[in-house]
Amino acid sequence: MKKIIVILYLICFSTTYLKAQSAANRIEVIGQAEIDVIPDYFEYNINLQEYLKSENEKVGIEILEKSLIKAVEEIGLGKDKLTVNSVNGNKRYVVDNKPSNFLESRNYILRITSINDINNLLPKLDKLGLVNTSMSKKTNGKKTEYERELRKKAVNDARQKATLIAESVGKMIGDIILISENNFNGLSLNFEEEILSNFNIDKVGYGNFKTDISVEKIKLSYQVRITFQMK
Repeated sequence: MKKIIVILYLICFSTTYLKAQSAANRIEVIGQAEIDVIPDYFEYNINLQEYLKSENEKVGIEILEKSLIKAVEEIGLGKDKLTVNSVNGNKRYVVDNKPSNFLESRNYILRITSINDINNLLPKLDKLGLVNTSMSKKTNGKKTEYERELRKKAVNDARQKATLIAESVGKMIGDIILISENNFNGLSLNFEEEILSNFNIDKVGYGNFKTDISVEKIKLSYQVRITFQMK
């Protein structure tokens, strides 16, 4: 019985020792890479709402929508670049809280590849029917290419880090034992504030808004965790 216990103890000790040795001969590092990319695709929100031209005359949403489509086509974009994002409505109240007219509003998404399209579009829209505008998304069409480039850079960064650490203890790195990648950050960026976003048309002078400021670049980043054999 004692012999069996001793044998089991030796087996457990040997296993633990081998695991410790194996762990001692490994090195785990995180490789990182990032790049700034100029966005070439934007989604722009345009919110239109019906309004009363006079006490008994309402400019309906259908008229405003047709005007929007015409304006989009006049700046060289197809109708297919425009989609309805949401439809809302509310009652306009007068004295004594008596309901008057029901005003419908629609939010549209315009897909563009240049900020200049917005500068050209806004002066063509009905000023009274245009409630607000905002940029909701920007990205770059070469997403796959940038992912591939960032992966290579991150792996090379991890290899360089592992090499320096191994050399500091008199060893070298060997084969890769394990790779664990994290998600890419920034490849498709949704945001609330951006150049040309949510500006007040009256304040900037309707139809005269100009800017030489370039659109903020997208910072793409990627991380990869790699375990190397150390020898």
